[in-house]
Amino acid sequence: MPGAYWWECEKCGQQSDFRTACGSAGMAHFIQDQLKKNWDQPLLVRDCPGCGSHSLRIAYEFPKRQRQLFRVYHIVGIDWDNGAYVPMMWATRESPFDGELIYDFKYIGGRRARGLNRPAVFSRSDLKRIFGLYCEKTGVESFP
Repeated sequence: MPGAYWWECEKCGQQSDFRTACGSAGMAHFIQDQLKKNWDQPLLVRDCPGCGSHSLRIAYEFPKRQRQLFRVYHIVGIDWDNGAYVPMMWATRESPFDGELIYDFKYIGGRRARGLNRPAVFSRSDLKRIFGLYCEKTGVESFP
């Protein structure tokens, strides 16, 4: 799939670009236009155009020792300065997607996706805030 981020069906493996799956131009646009309004977690799972199952999730590759595939299960963030800097915490699973959740800290600046490949910086109070938001949006009792 072209691009750094795409949608992929957990059931049949079909891949879709952002415009096809959710109407957004790409990952940063999806976050700015849809997700960050309320960090609504059901937006992170869509119906697959191939098999019809409700199992289409955002996927991306990350270079560890070798390129590894991840799927996104939750994203929450802190919106500062009208979107000029939005640090986020992503809960993901690494292929073969049956292990524990892995937390990836990223950011976007406006509609620029550059920060998606760089770590976000959090103060202690911001970490507490993002962990609280994660609990609120996902129903988890406490984190970490």
